[in-house]
Amino acid sequence: MLEKKKIRGTNRVSVTFRQEMDEGVRALDLLGTFNDWTPGKHKMARRKDGSWSITVRLPKGAAHQYRFLADGKRWVTDDEADEIAVNEHGTTNGVVRT
Repeated sequence: MLEKKKIRGTNRVSVTFRQEMDEGVRALDLLGTFNDWTPGKHKMARRKDGSWSITVRLPKGAAHQYRFLADGKRWVTDDEADEIAVNEHGTTNGVVRT
């Protein structure tokens, strides 16, 4: 799930990414075009309800591709992204439009 809030007086949008995962997942990272697909740069936090979330500030008026990386080895595409895009590996990325 995506929640977006414009940040007044800036050209940025605050985006909260929230993802449900099975209980066995111990770590979840958010990777995308906005962080050069770098593992560990945006580590998500487990919430009391068991979901995972992180809030990042992204430039307004752009499309950003992203995926989640569970436990450093399993890629997960967000079903609730604004759009889905096929990537060069033949799998899919979520797209968030700001």
